[in-house]
Amino acid sequence: MFPEIASDFINQVLVVEAEIQQDEKLFCQQANIDPLMIWMAKSDTLYYYFNTAWLEFTGNLTPDCFKKALAEDISNAWANSVHPEDRQRCQDIFHQAFAVYASFQRQYRLRRADGVYRWILDTATPRFAADSSFLGYMGYCIDITELEAKKIPIKEHEIKLRLGLNQAQMGVWDWEITTGRFNLPDGTEVLFGMNPGEFAGTYEAFLNCIHPEDRHWLRSAMYNSVIGESNCNFDFRIVWSNGTVRWVRVQGSILQNEGEKTVQMIGAVMDITERKIVETSLAVANQKLKTTVEEQTIALAKALEQLQAEKEKLRQKNSEIEAILQVIPDLYFRLDADGTILDYKAGKTHNLSGISEVVLFQQLLELLPPAVRVSFQEALTQALATKSAVSFDYTLPLAEGNSHFEANFSPLPEGQIIVLVRDVSQSTQASAAKFQAIAQREALLNRLANEIRASLELNSILETAVQEIQKFFQIDRCAFVWYRQDPDAPYWEVVTEARNPHLTSLTGFKPTNAEIGPIATKALNKQIIQIDNVASESDPTARQFFGALGFTAFMSLPIHTQCGEIGVFTCGYCSGFRPWHDSEVELLHAVSVQLAIAIDQAKLYTQSRTAAQISQEKAQQLEKALRELSSTQAQLIQTEKMSSLGQLVAGVAHEINNPVNFIYGNISHASEYVRDLLHLVELYQQHYNPVSPEIRREIEAIDLDFLKDDLPKILDSMNIGAERIRQIVLSLRNFSRLDEAGMKPVDIHEGIDNTLLLLQNRLKSKTGQPEIKVIKQYGNLPLVKCYAAQLNQVFMNLLVNAIDALEDSLIKGTMTEKPTIHIRTLIENGDRLKIHITDNGYGMTPEVQSHLFDPFFTTKPVGKGTGIGLSISYQIVVEKHQGQLECISSPGEGAEFVVTIPLKQGRLQQRG
Repeated sequence: MFPEIASDFINQVLVVEAEIQQDEKLFCQQANIDPLMIWMAKSDTLYYYFNTAWLEFTGNLTPDCFKKALAEDISNAWANSVHPEDRQRCQDIFHQAFAVYASFQRQYRLRRADGVYRWILDTATPRFAADSSFLGYMGYCIDITELEAKKIPIKEHEIKLRLGLNQAQMGVWDWEITTGRFNLPDGTEVLFGMNPGEFAGTYEAFLNCIHPEDRHWLRSAMYNSVIGESNCNFDFRIVWSNGTVRWVRVQGSILQNEGEKTVQMIGAVMDITERKIVETSLAVANQKLKTTVEEQTIALAKALEQLQAEKEKLRQKNSEIEAILQVIPDLYFRLDADGTILDYKAGKTHNLSGISEVVLFQQLLELLPPAVRVSFQEALTQALATKSAVSFDYTLPLAEGNSHFEANFSPLPEGQIIVLVRDVSQSTQASAAKFQAIAQREALLNRLANEIRASLELNSILETAVQEIQKFFQIDRCAFVWYRQDPDAPYWEVVTEARNPHLTSLTGFKPTNAEIGPIATKALNKQIIQIDNVASESDPTARQFFGALGFTAFMSLPIHTQCGEIGVFTCGYCSGFRPWHDSEVELLHAVSVQLAIAIDQAKLYTQSRTAAQISQEKAQQLEKALRELSSTQAQLIQTEKMSSLGQLVAGVAHEINNPVNFIYGNISHASEYVRDLLHLVELYQQHYNPVSPEIRREIEAIDLDFLKDDLPKILDSMNIGAERIRQIVLSLRNFSRLDEAGMKPVDIHEGIDNTLLLLQNRLKSKTGQPEIKVIKQYGNLPLVKCYAAQLNQVFMNLLVNAIDALEDSLIKGTMTEKPTIHIRTLIENGDRLKIHITDNGYGMTPEVQSHLFDPFFTTKPVGKGTGIGLSISYQIVVEKHQGQLECISSPGEGAEFVVTIPLKQGRLQQRG
């Protein structure tokens, strides 16, 4: 069946090609007697035909040589005949027109047979087939050397010549618009059914020749061409004086005077009646054929049913043949009568015939070993002579040992032969293969059972099942589908699949019951669906549904679980007919049973996990509440601590500030009084000299000169001390900022300096402990909008921790350098403030860093640390200021804390 179909198709192709060649042959015969020079080019831009007039004019090729020339030689013949200066320009026009399938015209010099170059006007139009496919170009050439030599400037002659060459065997006309004169040359009058000189020569006389049904629209169309200054191209009917109706095609172009006013239209006319008659005849024939078909519908109904049945059988056979060719293990050859290899397929096994390499269009006998060459030749000759199948057996020594083969020869029409070579020595292994298949099925079931035991995750089980089945059955697609019992419109959803890579995924596809019809009914009724060939399926809904998805064979088994779930296990084939064997159905049924058990187990497992998850969520909520309670407790402790500290600092500052203000306010007066008294003493010394002995002794006793020199210095020192106390009091107030609880722009550097001032005592050197050096590297910062008191608290906690770390390193003896704290501020990306506080102490381990900001976590001994300072600092920076607090440290490399906050806080943070 398959060879006959292929032969019929080849015969049809040959018939069509023969018809095309016959049309080309008839056209060439007519063109060879035409006086015009005619050429043709194919759709690949190569010239392939020149008529006799062109060949005789150029003398480039004789007609006999032209018949034997190749397409490249013919194209070169045209190029060699064109003047070198014109050749590139002509080729550019040629290729530009090819790109858009447009008509074109070009002038160039063409070498005549006597070697003289002549000016040629070459006009070409595109050619199309009946199905509108592009075939190439046809061109007409005419010698215009005399016109070119005279340099005739009259545009009318050029247009008449161009239009005349556009239409072979046609007449020309012109219409003087301003006078209404309409000229038809003698040759053109014949096309209108008139004798020479019979035409009246007016535009109205021209319109009177037009068929009454075409006259009105043609008048309007020509008027629009004149008004729009555009060319025209019309098909219409004319009526001869004897009543004969003819079809003509008119092409026209407008001419303008020097003032660019349209004064004339000239054009060409061609009789197209024969073509119109053919078109009309085809239309009438089509109508008659349609009527005939309609009349014979009832009579042919039975025949059509039989034909449809045969067509289905033929389609099924084609699918079978295609499936057989896909899975056949035999070596396959298709040979011609001489034994030449026309087609070849290696099959599922290799080197069955001992052939090392197969080359198409090579003699098969040349590739065969000598031991079997004679037997192959005899079988080939016998099959061709008897037109019947021939087979013979032979043995070949292969690398694995001697193997026995069977060669079958089957003749085809047109003298071709199909040869199948089969390894029959493997038939003894059939039983082993059967047992192997059983073992593979058992292994598949065992793998699925192990997967179910190993994991109760339903999606993983389903995915493994479809992959294993798709791989085992060697099918195109295997999927699992859930039935979703939606109250409005129940549907089926593809949840997982295994497929060949070239197929489109169907995961997520959700057809409704209405779309798949009886397929859904069968699945809900626990029926197995087994379709070996979708094309032969009797139900149209199923056939259309599976066909739309690309299935050619289909099988599904429903799964109804104890918990009420309904699913379907589907297997699909997309490459032709595929019979589903009973063993495959049994295997798929066993898999379905395993899956039903797995689904029930997975449901129970899911329910238990859900309950466990709910319990876990409650435990997490309690843990979160505990963390929040712990954090709140730490915050309250720290808040109370800072509040008490702030009130204490503010009270101390207030109590100190009063006496200091008293002292600071009176020192200036005391200094003034002392200066006045000293001045008075000097006046006494000047005016009461010499003084009495008693006064001299007192002066010496109190060392008056020293007293006059030292007393102002003492008052200045007291003034400096009072100013220092005022600065400390101001720093205490700035640090506590009890009156600035809200968010406001502040100087960050001032807050850091105030904190350092309060910690000055801890930074100074002590017995057995050197001074802790503070290096400040301040950037150019604007005022930063923040909670100033809370940020001062962060600075205090970070600096205290740094001082504690340095003191601990000094005590333990791990400090090798001078203890130093480095404070650096900068602006990052123009909108964020970064504050780096770094110490060169011992550092921290990763484990300590992981708990650094946890409430009540501390590495300090009891009584020295509470573990809430860094936790509160983290909340202030991250939660209050929407920033970041990071710690960068390694054992032996010190620690660096980085505070990052936005320069401007949002409205929500401002309210908070």
